[in-house]
Amino acid sequence: MTMKKIEAIIPEEKLDSVFYALVELDIGGFTYFNVKGRGQRKREMVSSGRGGRVEATHNVNAIIITVVNESKVEAVVNAITSHAGTGQAGEGKIFIYDVADAVDVGTKKRGESSL
Repeated sequence: MTMKKIEAIIPEEKLDSVFYALVELDIGGFTYFNVKGRGQRKREMVSSGRGGRVEATHNVNAIIITVVNESKVEAVVNAITSHAGTGQAGEGKIFIYDVADAVDVGTKKRGESSL
């Protein structure tokens, strides 16, 4: 069986919901961080000073990264799309990559046993 790296870009306000959905799937671990970007999603109106408001130049998003056994890919994708999406265009993207190897720094286990 092969390992897959999943990177998901989602709206920041959906992060907690996706986080708990992945915990429910018993994913061994994942990393997330906040990012800014620009896609099809409508951007917020922000204060420009002196009472004015303008459209923000970017959206605030989160990226979630995890590596899982190939057998868990569909469950992870379904958890992310069902907890982060509302059916509108521009709500994010999920990228899936092959992973050749992985090493647990502490135990030095390699491959799937490192997950």
